[in-house]
Amino acid sequence: MDRNEYCDRVLAQVGRLTSGEARDLRAELSGHIEDHAEALTALGYGEDEAGERAVMLMGDPEETGRALRRCYRGWWLVLARYLMVTVTAVLCVLIANEMVKSPRFSDSDRYRAREQRFHWIELWGSETLNVQIPIGNDIVCVDRVSTGIAYDQIRGAQLAVVQMRGYDRIPGGVVYKRLLQELRLENQRGEVFFEGSEYGYPSCGGCSGTLWVHTAEHYVPIAADDTYITLIYDRLGERIEVEIPLPERVVQT
Repeated sequence: MDRNEYCDRVLAQVGRLTSGEARDLRAELSGHIEDHAEALTALGYGEDEAGERAVMLMGDPEETGRALRRCYRGWWLVLARYLMVTVTAVLCVLIANEMVKSPRFSDSDRYRAREQRFHWIELWGSETLNVQIPIGNDIVCVDRVSTGIAYDQIRGAQLAVVQMRGYDRIPGGVVYKRLLQELRLENQRGEVFFEGSEYGYPSCGGCSGTLWVHTAEHYVPIAADDTYITLIYDRLGERIEVEIPLPERVVQT
């Protein structure tokens, strides 16, 4: 059913209208269908599919027409009520479509680690872990730990770098926005990378993401003979410590 057929069926149920009233009502219905179709097209639907979905979201034409006929003298109020329902339905469709289609809310964000972007002068070792740590309503997933001599923007320091993700336990849930930044990564001597600096977080070197998934890198200085580092969450009366073994050192050339 296309736009014209929908309008014809509504008008057939309304009954007696002057030519001007019928023209205005048809223009009102057609305009709302067009607005919805444009919104769906902007989200990636093809023109034909968007037009069909927009008509479907307007509801049953006979039911709409009968309601307008019963309240003919105030038909614009009835139409406004139907349009409010339609707008709500369209918003639900758009939000669901965005969540499903957007790469910001895809399985790859929630369940797959991103590629390592840290630059090394000398990489000693790197190991994929996929360790999941429940924290409150969220999950912290430790994806990878790497060790070596950092590129010179961190003054050639000997570091362990931990990549991690944070997300709500329920798919589609909103993750706490500072979940990853507030974690603390310590070496075997209890040292952190940003200790005593004006930087707000003790070990987080960078964090990004969306409402649903965050990713971050944490740094900690290490000695050549260190065998583990410790990730700590200490907030709101909850303290969690997880030892992360360092990968075996193999100089890569």
